Formats: sequence, C-alpha cells, structure tokens
Amino acid sequence: MEQEKKVEEPKKKSILKIILLILGIIIILLLCYMFIWSHKWITLKEIPIIYEDLPSNFNGLKIIHFSDIHYGKTTNEAEIKQLVKKINEAKPDIIVYTGDLLNNGINLPEKSIDFLKEQFSKLTANLKKYAIQGDNDYQNIETYQNIMTNAGFQILNNEQDLIFYKGSTPIQIAGISSIQAENINEEKLWNTEETIGYRILLAHEPQIIDKLNTKPNLLLCGSTNKIIYIPYIEELFKNENANYTRGKYQKENTTIIVSPGIGTEKYPIRFGNNPTIYLYRLYNFN
Repeated sequence: MEQEKKVEEPKKKSILKIILLILGIIIILLLCYMFIWSHKWITLKEIPIIYEDLPSNFNGLKIIHFSDIHYGKTTNEAEIKQLVKKINEAKPDIIVYTGDLLNNGINLPEKSIDFLKEQFSKLTANLKKYAIQGDNDYQNIETYQNIMTNAGFQILNNEQDLIFYKGSTPIQIAGISSIQAENINEEKLWNTEETIGYRILLAHEPQIIDKLNTKPNLLLCGSTNKIIYIPYIEELFKNENANYTRGKYQKENTTIIVSPGIGTEKYPIRFGNNPTIYLYRLYNFN
C-alpha cells in the first residue's frame, strides 16, 4: 500500500505540472493577443439601415464609417494600408470619418503626415468623403485639417451638405466637431429651407443626441475608447457616463451607431473588440 501511494504522488504532481503549464500557455497567448495581435486584425462589418421613408433613389446606398485611428499610438503604417485596402474593396458610395486621427501628446513628423495624405487620398468613394474633428485632433488641428483636406475629405464643422444619388431628391449629411471643443449651432447645422427626407449626422461623441433639438435619422459616431469587450460583464469596462459603447442603438426615431475604432487612445490593448470598419447599406423596402 505504501508503495502504491508513493507511485500516485508523483503522478498527481505530474498532472498538476501539466495543468499549470497549459494555463501558463493560455495566459501567454491571451496577453500576446491583447497587446500584439488584436490591433492588427481590422475587420469589416456590414449593418443594414432600414428606414421606410428613405427616398427610393437612395435604396442600396453604401456608406463606409471608420473612426478613432490615434495614429502613432497603436496604429502604424501597416494597419493604415490594410485599412485603405479593405475600404476600397467595399466600393462605397460615401466614406465618413468621425474623428481622432491624431493622439494627444504625439507630434507627427513630416514623413508620417505625407504618408497619411498619400494613403487617405487613395480612399475611393463614388460620391464624397466626409470627416469631423475629434477631441484629440484639436491639439494639432492644422495638421489634421491639412491631412484630411489634401486627401479629399470635406470637413463638416457645424455644417451640412446635400447628397444626390440616382435622382433629384437629396438626403442631408451634417457634422459636429467634438462637443468638448465646439458649441452646437443647429441653425447652421440643418438645412431648413427645404424638406429633407433623411438626415445623417456625424459626431465624435454619441451623447450629442441628448443635446439636439432636431434629431437626425442616423447618428454615426465613435469615441467611447471601449477596448475590452467580455459578453455579459461588459459594464465593468464601460466608460463613466457612457450609455453607448459600441454597435447599434435605437433612441426614439434615431438610429445611433458607435464605431469600435481602429486604434486606442490610452492603452495599447484590445480584447474581444477588434479594430472595425462599418459598412452600411440604406434600404426603404417600399
């Protein structure tokens, strides 16, 4: 009996060592994923937007939405090239960017500025490319504007534009720069001279919806800095006072979509929330 016990004890120790080794490997792989690989896997997710009163000539319109690159922090040249390739493969009609190209505390050298101009100039939209300014962009606002305008983006700063597509009935797209740096001017923001059948608003922070008197049909935004997503316990990782973390929400007659972003602002880490480009197709189904 004593001999059997002596044999069992080494077996138990061996099993324990194997279990600890497996757990150690799993932890190392998770850390590698969170700190190294997760930033490199940019995904494209398609979301249908259905609105019964959408002008019929806009049925099937494709909009690409990306946000929060924070270039120089966790996003580098390889990710930008991958981003441009994925967007162009979708063949969008409209491309929108909802702020934070740059990151606080990072001054880009001319080489990086020229690189971003070159790459963003390659982004191709059938109709137009629009952008707004995020809170991080204001530290280097001239650099941001230089990059985006030279790349063919129209920056909407409390402004609006009419979009025509396959007909004479337009829809409206408007943009508000970060609410941390700009006051909202709704008289300037919305075109009230004619009846508009559908309104799209670009904003950096989703909570802007609570400050508007005239609500858009579709609000596209970013800036939650939500970098960790674990099903059922995501509230533990939600920003303070953030009611909208990522994905699609409905508030009364407004569809709100929050981008997960491409880069991260503070920490070079992601989990369960890969860098994502959203592709929207508008439908009325009438």
